[in-house]
Amino acid sequence: MHTVYIIYSPSADRYFIGQSKNLSISLWQHNAKTNPATADGKPWEVKFTKPFDTRNEALSLEMRLRNKDRAYLEELISEAQTAS
Repeated sequence: MHTVYIIYSPSADRYFIGQSKNLSISLWQHNAKTNPATADGKPWEVKFTKPFDTRNEALSLEMRLRNKDRAYLEELISEAQTAS
């Protein structure tokens, strides 16, 4: 199982989009500053997740989301939270 995720950093006021086989480990890595792309944003909070059976499916959504603007991401997050 692979998960596409969107995390948010209140301190940097920015989002990061990724995919992982283990979201817990990925979030720990982001907050431990082991990823240079997110090292300045600690603490990171998970705002959106979507599971997929295959890595290819997850990568496809990750790439599509990375091409979207902030307003789109915030709308997606809001819709996901409302559906929960």
